[in-house]
Amino acid sequence: MNDRLEFVSENDSLRIVYNFNGQNAPININIQNKLHVPVYIDWQRSALVVNDKAISYMPAEMTIQGGFYGHSYNYGNRGSSFGSTAGSIHATASLPPTMDFIPPQSFIAKNPMGVTNKLIENVPDTAFHKINYAMVDGYSVPVKVATFSEASSPLRFRSYLTLMIGDSTTKPVAIEHSFYVSELLTTTHDPQSIWLTSAYRGNQFYVREPTGYGKTMTGFGVILGSAVVVATAESMSQVGNRAVK
Repeated sequence: MNDRLEFVSENDSLRIVYNFNGQNAPININIQNKLHVPVYIDWQRSALVVNDKAISYMPAEMTIQGGFYGHSYNYGNRGSSFGSTAGSIHATASLPPTMDFIPPQSFIAKNPMGVTNKLIENVPDTAFHKINYAMVDGYSVPVKVATFSEASSPLRFRSYLTLMIGDSTTKPVAIEHSFYVSELLTTTHDPQSIWLTSAYRGNQFYVREPTGYGKTMTGFGVILGSAVVVATAESMSQVGNRAVK
């Protein structure tokens, strides 16, 4: 981790930084090309894998932005009236690029999706203990905390990236980064009242949901990273058999 508690993976060719800070654990990826040749990121063959379920980084939906302009007329007498409406729609439909081009000695920043928008619920009550969480204004609020190892974590996920070096037609290289939630805090306090102490920490996120009793339940997750697996096209078949610890 760097001083912002972001996850940094770096070698002589690439520097990849992950930041999950914010609501629903947004995946903010910064990819720096340190080479003197271009790098191509194939998002159609890249994915987020949450608890072994693959979710493509390339969304299937088309984004449409536009508006409607209309006008109407009403006419008639006191006993009856008639109306008509006319208008026009203007919209632009666009799909995100399937591939990003990173020129030599440059970087791109992407935010393809969030890890989760649901509270982590598959944790027994016995895993939690109560503490008072210190806030920046000197006050403290009661929260419930549970800690996990990688093996016991209720939320494990991997970022699987496919890229090409030098030319988009070259054989792809796969890079996989593994993460898991190591700590979970739950409280009925509003996120804004407690999040100030975590606003710049790249390894923390929060999720909020209504409880049905006029309150909001908020879950704060702390993420840890683990190993990185790199494979060329020829050895991609071996990635699934390689243990990540």
